[in-house]
Amino acid sequence: MSGGFCPGGGSGPTCLQCLFGSTTYNTSESTPAPADATAAAGDYVVTVQLGSVGPAFVSAESSRGLLSQGAASQEYAFVVDVRPMEGQPNHAGGPVGYPGLDLFFSGPAGLTVTGIGYALAGASTKPVMVYIAGDSTVCDQTGNVFGGWGQMMPEYFGPPVGFANYANSGAASGSFGSYWSMIKAKWSAGDWVMIQFGHNDKNDSDATVQANLEKMAADAQAAGVNPILVSPPARVQGYPIGDQSSLHAAAAKAAAAAKNCPYIDLTALSTAWYDTLGSKDACLAFHALAGGTHTNLAGADKLAGLLAKAIKDQNIGLAKYLR
Repeated sequence: MSGGFCPGGGSGPTCLQCLFGSTTYNTSESTPAPADATAAAGDYVVTVQLGSVGPAFVSAESSRGLLSQGAASQEYAFVVDVRPMEGQPNHAGGPVGYPGLDLFFSGPAGLTVTGIGYALAGASTKPVMVYIAGDSTVCDQTGNVFGGWGQMMPEYFGPPVGFANYANSGAASGSFGSYWSMIKAKWSAGDWVMIQFGHNDKNDSDATVQANLEKMAADAQAAGVNPILVSPPARVQGYPIGDQSSLHAAAAKAAAAAKNCPYIDLTALSTAWYDTLGSKDACLAFHALAGGTHTNLAGADKLAGLLAKAIKDQNIGLAKYLR
């Protein structure tokens, strides 16, 4: 461990790593991903049996949460999207992608895993995939400092749902094209896509952002895929939380209304949560930097929980798959 954190996410004192396809796990940085990582990519159906000591935090790939507090002597199932780049699809600072499935377990002394089963999903076992489009507040961040809410969403859903997070740092609604193409190449009818932009659209008008979001939602609907538009999490730059109109929540809401698809106002939900914490310092405890934009893993987990609750409260179609 380094700083009390386990490789691949979580904290000890016990850290277990199970690497299917390689013998070591490290965080060397380079792109593109090596051929062996690309060859082993795909959606894996996974079952784990925890031993008699718990609770356990279960994660996959690079700090991607699967289960926050697994009970001892219990069996759990997951869908894990194994991609050539384990973190962001194209960003210096992420691991190159290691061949095959990587699972991590962390928790108290004596923690054990008594069984793991996994298989690459095929036509008869195809999961319901939720693709994610967004920026650095959403993406699969690597290491244990930053966290995007997209990497913690799998904790809240069970099979047959899996998440494939293509969010990338610096992305905006008008500049996500290459990553959007990656998503469109993989989705199929019946899948879902969560779309959040706004933090990097500060030089664009609401009308421009709305048009960009409507185009993405229309692409999804034309393919039989279900879009969910999400406004960005609030920035903590003062306390109480101030005006957040620059994040274009109004544009996301209008786009969702125009395309008749679900909308989750994460700007308002996160603002309301932050305002319960009592101080700016208490809010920043859930952030990686003093700037108050990028959450740490604990903050990402909180935001993912707000989204999961909103999916339940709004009875969005994914609600039936919540754990």
